[in-house]
Amino acid sequence: MTDQFATVSLDQLSQQDTGSILILTVNNRHARRIVAELSAGLSETRQVMEVPDIVPLSGWLARAADQLSFVPDSDLASHTVDAFGSQLLWQRVIADEESDHVLLDVAQAARLAAQADQLLDEWQISVPPEVETAEFQRFRTWRDRYRQTLAAMDLEDGNLAYEKIHAAIRRGWLRMPFSTLVLAGFNELSPRLSSLLDAMREQDIEVLVLDTTAPAAGMVRRLVAPDPDNEWRMAARWASDKLSQDPGGRYAIVAARLEADVVLAHRSLRNALGRDVHGRPHAYNVAVARPLSEWPLVRAALAWLRIVAQFVQKKYCEPRDLGQALLAGACAGDLHEASGRAAMDALWRKQAKVKVSLAEFGDLFDSHAPLLGAAWKDCVAAWLEQTATADIDTWTRRFRSWLQALGFPGQSSLDSHAYQVVEAFDGLLDRFGRQAPVVGSTGLSAAVAMLTRLARETPFQPQRDPSARLDVLGFLESEGGRWDGIWVLGLTDNVLPAAPKPNPFIPLAALRKANAPRATPERELHWASSMYDALLACAPEVCLSHAQHEGESELRPSPCIAGLPVTEMSMDTELQASCVLECMLDEQGPALQAGRATRGGIAVIDTQARNPLWAFVKYRLGASQLPDYADVADQNARGVFLHKAIELVWRLVPDQQSLRERNTDGRLDALLQQAVQQAADECLEDYGVVLRALETERAMKILRDWLALELTRTEFTIRDVEQSYQWSHGPLELNLRLDRIDQLNDGRLAVIDYKAGDSNIDPRSDWMRQRPVGLQLPFYASVLAGEDHAVAALVMVGLHAKAVNVKGLVDGDYGLEGLSAVNEWPAFADHSWDTLMAEWRRTIESLAQEYVAGVARNESLRPDDIKYCDVLPFLRLNEEYPHVD
Repeated sequence: MTDQFATVSLDQLSQQDTGSILILTVNNRHARRIVAELSAGLSETRQVMEVPDIVPLSGWLARAADQLSFVPDSDLASHTVDAFGSQLLWQRVIADEESDHVLLDVAQAARLAAQADQLLDEWQISVPPEVETAEFQRFRTWRDRYRQTLAAMDLEDGNLAYEKIHAAIRRGWLRMPFSTLVLAGFNELSPRLSSLLDAMREQDIEVLVLDTTAPAAGMVRRLVAPDPDNEWRMAARWASDKLSQDPGGRYAIVAARLEADVVLAHRSLRNALGRDVHGRPHAYNVAVARPLSEWPLVRAALAWLRIVAQFVQKKYCEPRDLGQALLAGACAGDLHEASGRAAMDALWRKQAKVKVSLAEFGDLFDSHAPLLGAAWKDCVAAWLEQTATADIDTWTRRFRSWLQALGFPGQSSLDSHAYQVVEAFDGLLDRFGRQAPVVGSTGLSAAVAMLTRLARETPFQPQRDPSARLDVLGFLESEGGRWDGIWVLGLTDNVLPAAPKPNPFIPLAALRKANAPRATPERELHWASSMYDALLACAPEVCLSHAQHEGESELRPSPCIAGLPVTEMSMDTELQASCVLECMLDEQGPALQAGRATRGGIAVIDTQARNPLWAFVKYRLGASQLPDYADVADQNARGVFLHKAIELVWRLVPDQQSLRERNTDGRLDALLQQAVQQAADECLEDYGVVLRALETERAMKILRDWLALELTRTEFTIRDVEQSYQWSHGPLELNLRLDRIDQLNDGRLAVIDYKAGDSNIDPRSDWMRQRPVGLQLPFYASVLAGEDHAVAALVMVGLHAKAVNVKGLVDGDYGLEGLSAVNEWPAFADHSWDTLMAEWRRTIESLAQEYVAGVARNESLRPDDIKYCDVLPFLRLNEEYPHVD
């Protein structure tokens, strides 16, 4: 323990010969804090001082390894792999050792194995045979194989390097260039570190502990919030009040689960702190590191590299990956051509493109993003001759040159955070190159995937804004800090103390005997008590809070604060008068002007019937949800394929008589094969061989079943297949396309609509409504049909491999089972065919007139009416409006 060493203050250190002092900190954060405290100690009488060597333990070990490399017979390996390279090796070893077994998560096993390896050495844990577990025995096999692999490759990881440094100091091979070692931030010493310090003392090095003790808070309050959201609002309001009262003070909010609550933290703080006189949000620091891959500039760089890898490997790229790169930007013309890049992405979505060739991608740049197009050509020229398998060093140079050709990180000026991200990404590429001894030669796709993983596993946090007077931190980040006041939230009994998390590869009995971290409830309780005491020493005023509920779970306070009395929160700020909420119901848009084209066909009327506001937003304002990227197995592609195959059949077969003749002489199946294959060539070009064969086989079965029903009908002639029609109502002009129109034996017409993929069709509930929907067939029958060509049947056909069903209305008997007479439907019991057509005509014209007049009421008859609404945010369904007389 650190209490075995004498203590020293920073003031005392500043009076000594700092050239012979090394301050060893537990991490970089403590090192920066000590430098800040030394700087704060300067005064007018002492404006300059020599700063001692301040370095975290990990940095000092790397420095000692460099020094040891000059010692003869030190037995150092050629390369030291970092944590990422070590993980790669652990995964490789475990995957090889467990090739005959199933591991659900090799990566997680590798992480736990690396932790166990480090724990055994750091805490000098011995595992007697009588406590060994099956998990430990498997881990021991992995560990032996892992170290054999390191030795064979002349490598060592950080844990082995630490062991060699430790041994070298104990043997006297490595002499320290300082006479005083000061420990900072170490609450406890592991057996290995204790042994290392003892070896240094044997070299007459004085080991001291930096005295960071501070008086406990004079004011400690416990507050209770109903839920975590309100707890954050209370803390943010407290911080706002404190900063208003003391603009020069320094305050902190310490959160137990800061990483999980970071979004809530930002929202609460921005609402509470407001903006300064320049309209900018008040500055505050949130000490949360995000994976480097989540920062926009790095995400863009990785997206561009992924599409290069796809073009090299597959000769095409998926629109989803292209869209990620284009929308991320960070390239030539990143600001000026943002809309053009977005238009390219939207085009592929609307066209349901499954893949884009390199030539197609390049051609689109001319009309949408010429600046990026020129940079893309330079990038293509750079990578065309640089795609062969290579080592990681080579890939690092190639990646840099390709991104430079693309104009990364863009032409816009970088703010402080963006500049730091670019620097961090450059450092990431350097670190990636240092994985060469572990990885060896690899292909482009594997290299990009590895770089992506490294970015995902590398945390990054921008430097603290020095002008900010409010810090938001986690428990560990707050330890040793000093502020004028802090608020600690989230102090529930499952946080302080936390549940133990012993390493599953080391027997619990061995962990308990060594008193290893996170192993036992007693260990967690001791850590919680130490952390609680450290929090109370961070400021003269400490607020401690917890929530009562989270969702349906009841929360209890931490035992550390359960004995404190609960105080009510009172703010010194003047309460603002409550605002009166004003509501305005706006459901009338401007009338449609003549000459304004309306796209959407019959869907315009159908949407007006479902929800007028939906129709207004989508077709008048032109707003709609962007379609998702197409998928090879998309149901819509299957429907288009079936429609095309049936269209081709009826273009070759003009009437039922021809159908019967082909069926009788055995030529029908060949015709179906021809139609299906031609449709597949046009609609299934992105399908693989097996999937295409399955789809064509399915289509053949559906067509045979459907044509078998067609043969049982009364005589008919094909009049139109996939024919377009135009209809107008005042300034509204609509185009619609009908699947098929038959002329029946009495000269009347049957309108047929195919519904691919649905065998349980039934239009009754849609057509019997006061505002009917699913209007394509009623629309044609009641509005477009002239007196010379009266419609006698509205036929909806459900095409599915399980069954082919027919539903609809008919005025007569034409041999199609499943059609109903008008009076068989309850809502139309008192209607004749002609009166129903006339009523539908009036309803459709009324809906059209509503649209023309700009009616935009936000109402729907049924919840299912907006099930597939693509402008849902405009409907604002979560809002309730007061009744207006």
